[in-house]
Amino acid sequence: MSRLGIGTWQLGGPNYVGDKPTGWGAVNEKEAVRAIQQALDEGVRFIDTADSYGAGQAETLVGQALAGHHQSASLAVEICTKFGNRRDASGQPTQDYSPTYLTEAVDASLRRLQRDTLDILLLHSPPDAFDWSVYDPAPFEALIRAGKIKSYGVSSRSVYGARRVMEAGFGSVLEVIYNALDRRAETVLWDDPAATAYRFIARVPLASGFLKATYLEQDPVFPTDQYRHYLPDRDRQWLLDSARQLAFLNELEGGISAAAVRFCLSHPAISVVIPGVRSEEQVSSHSRAVRLGPLPNEITERIKVAVPDVPSHWKPA
Repeated sequence: MSRLGIGTWQLGGPNYVGDKPTGWGAVNEKEAVRAIQQALDEGVRFIDTADSYGAGQAETLVGQALAGHHQSASLAVEICTKFGNRRDASGQPTQDYSPTYLTEAVDASLRRLQRDTLDILLLHSPPDAFDWSVYDPAPFEALIRAGKIKSYGVSSRSVYGARRVMEAGFGSVLEVIYNALDRRAETVLWDDPAATAYRFIARVPLASGFLKATYLEQDPVFPTDQYRHYLPDRDRQWLLDSARQLAFLNELEGGISAAAVRFCLSHPAISVVIPGVRSEEQVSSHSRAVRLGPLPNEITERIKVAVPDVPSHWKPA
């Protein structure tokens, strides 16, 4: 179970920016806490969250789940959180990676999570063209010396942004998109010798939930309080069509969703994979994937033949 974590973006609620949600819709907070605690019971020891998931709601729920767990005092749970996305004085979304906001954000996350130290702190989706040559890591090193964080890095917007982080040598942790439909990290990142200096966290392992048995036969209908309702039509259709090209994964024990997690676990560059959870049923599916183990090589090769690449408009011009 050491390579399975859980993601908590889904626990932040709709999280509206203007009239558009940037989250996963309404969430039952009691059920969310139970799901986190079940994950702990099943051996999960890595939780990924962010201060912008529901303006701190997800971090708060994680803190409650840990504090209320019957073995909380003896559990060595790694917490990875993120900062940089906040609201300005007028309530508009903005990105702020300044030393002043860094300190403020870390202290606020520690309070919500009810922790003394953050195991991992990541910049949350900075622009791919972020100028790392002028970004000073000294404030992060000071936080390590102060005992407030143990390590730092970046949750990248895309693999191309992650490559720029590696080239700059910033931090030691990278959270990147990696799943059976989008495998660009294999060539863009992991073929580079610089990758050996980083710990990689695989995010979006279920391809935004499209690697789900239900969608193999019926089109999804997403609620209006969920960000997927507003996906561009061409991206939504590509994800749906490509997931259906992998319908053979649903014939495996555990079905296509468990196979999607197993696919991520099959790559040795991945330190931990963080499928999202909002229910105990999802936790059980992810845990089952770990027990089943990595996919056989012949299955991973079949995946690559069925979905050879991502759309051209997902790549730099």
